[in-house]
Amino acid sequence: MKDSLASLTPLFSVLWIAAVAAATSGCSPEEPDPVSPTLTWISINATEFQSASQNAVVTLGYQDHQGDLGWTDPDRHALDIQDERLNAPDTYHIPPLTPDGMELDISGTFEVTVPPLFLLGNGGDEQTRLTFRITDRAGNVSNTVQSPVILITDTL
Repeated sequence: MKDSLASLTPLFSVLWIAAVAAATSGCSPEEPDPVSPTLTWISINATEFQSASQNAVVTLGYQDHQGDLGWTDPDRHALDIQDERLNAPDTYHIPPLTPDGMELDISGTFEVTVPPLFLLGNGGDEQTRLTFRITDRAGNVSNTVQSPVILITDTL
């Protein structure tokens, strides 16, 4: 009997190690949701505009795990749109996408109407790109997304 127990001990050890390895290999720590919102580029209504005559309509996708995008106060701006020809971005109000104070995982799309683009110089056509980013109510800034090249033509 003593010999049979001695022969089972190595087998039991191997089975015990295999069971522990199998039980822990499937367990990995859950990654926390990112705190910054995410933007994705979807579309623009055109890539050629006559100077100062037509709005650009851009569709962006968003995701925010805390759901704190947008402001109730219309004087608070969450969206930055940077024309690469200019030094500073224009800022725009985004209304809350969830009720204030609610922490919900949200995603979807929204349309941004950009006022007519115009020529900055005295020459003919100009090219630019628009860069977008959004900031949530906690101050977390999203990634940036950029439009394709936009051609602005003279109206004359």
